[in-house]
Amino acid sequence: MKDLPLGVNDYKDLIKGNFIYVDKTKYIYELVKREKGIYFLSRPRRFGKSLLLSTLRCLFTGEKELFKDTWIYDKWDWQEYPVVYISLASGLFKTQSDLEEKMNNVLKFNAIQYDLDLSGNNIVSRFENLLMSLYGKTKKSIVVLIDEYEKPVLDNITNPEKAKEMREILRGFYSVLKDYTGIIRFLLITGLTKFTKMGVFSALNNLEDISFDEKYAQMLGYTHEEVIQYFDEYIQKYLQLTGLNKEDFLEMFREYYDGYSFDGIWYDEEGKDRRVYNPFAVLLFFSKMRFAPYWSESGAPSFVYEYLKKHGISKQELLEDKFSQSDFSAFEIEDNPPSMFLAQAGYLSLKLITDRTDPEPIYELYIPNTDVRKGLEKFILSIQNNIELTEVMRSSNELFKAIKYKDIEKMIGVLNTIYAKVSSRARKQIEKSGKEDKLTHLEAFYQSIMVSLFESTGVSVVSEEESAGGRADVVVKLNGLVYIIELKVDKSAKEALQQIKERGYYEPYKGKEVYLIGINVSSETGLICDWIYEKF
Repeated sequence: MKDLPLGVNDYKDLIKGNFIYVDKTKYIYELVKREKGIYFLSRPRRFGKSLLLSTLRCLFTGEKELFKDTWIYDKWDWQEYPVVYISLASGLFKTQSDLEEKMNNVLKFNAIQYDLDLSGNNIVSRFENLLMSLYGKTKKSIVVLIDEYEKPVLDNITNPEKAKEMREILRGFYSVLKDYTGIIRFLLITGLTKFTKMGVFSALNNLEDISFDEKYAQMLGYTHEEVIQYFDEYIQKYLQLTGLNKEDFLEMFREYYDGYSFDGIWYDEEGKDRRVYNPFAVLLFFSKMRFAPYWSESGAPSFVYEYLKKHGISKQELLEDKFSQSDFSAFEIEDNPPSMFLAQAGYLSLKLITDRTDPEPIYELYIPNTDVRKGLEKFILSIQNNIELTEVMRSSNELFKAIKYKDIEKMIGVLNTIYAKVSSRARKQIEKSGKEDKLTHLEAFYQSIMVSLFESTGVSVVSEEESAGGRADVVVKLNGLVYIIELKVDKSAKEALQQIKERGYYEPYKGKEVYLIGINVSSETGLICDWIYEKF
């Protein structure tokens, strides 16, 4: 059994270390076969951008034996080219000197690789001299690979002045490439987002943005077929541990980690699903052999949370916008509408809603999977209700345990902890609004908080689920467990429970382990003052 390449972003280390490599060289061949390939690719963090660039570096330096068992092995000419590799993925860039020191170190490292003397008074002149010296020494066209090109701007996304300062430095640095496209054999720039006025994009008018290109939509991330092909031994190990059958496991696995679409086309002409899994989450799952929100909780970047906090937006607003491709390059990063920013950051994904041949295709946005939903719900619940994110995360974890172990008293306690934080604000808002039916609006408010908190745990949640007898307020499902909840304000929990039974909200779940829960919230305290449950 080959090892899982957790934390291995270097292609040579991956192959020599006998790790699993999901062969993406067919896509890479499409990229490199053109004599003058100059590309930009946007993908979320931890989606394999660094590994892609490392693979390209090995390909262009002619290390044929590393590709022995891959698709490209007998199709590439294996010429050797000089490669300049620039990565801004590591480090925190809060000042101009932080960025310039990093750039200088990166340029020095490249110069050392080719035994070059690096001269120049600033990073722009040093970059220019590196390209000239490298071409002069090797007399070969140069390959330039740039990873996380805009991270210094993302590190300052809530500080417009500092973000602009970082962008201006990068603009000057990347503008060097404009004068040297004649000696560049291949260029790939990767990042999270695309600038519109950035020098690298305005100067390189032959730069091709492949972020939405259907030919490369599956180049990063794992397809369902690839998961089954490359991780079959790990799947079998999990099935032995849990006793699940393969079909049920794969359905759960897809719901938790699959669902990303980078071209908006969910199915091909033969009906095969084109969406992809997050590779980081897949590897961690098979390492730990349990479901958890690995991507959304893997050091979730503070800039995403701070960005949303600054803009303030509801989940409904995030999902109701529609966009074209050109919209994604119409704003500077810090000015991006939150929904577009989240689509590029990986918290939302694309679904094409017009014909794929339209001159300007239109997309809608959706939450791709459970892993992402858990992270996003925590952000939104924290920001909209002015609750510390750490407290939301703690409450979410406690609520999940209560759901799993059928501890309804604990469930009520967690809900009350959050209600205590938001109730006074809710009452003030409804009083201000002048709405006549205040109790109805309070019920809707507390129901929405409940739904958001349940969704932050990663369980399946349905609000206002229709049945023959009406609509259940909240239905929560986890591994055969079902909780049907009816919420009232200033009535009684017994009345709420009776409504569930009389209207038959439980009918669709006969044969499962079902708990019927009636809840009453006091309009004065904003807390659950009365609750009752029955096991059906």
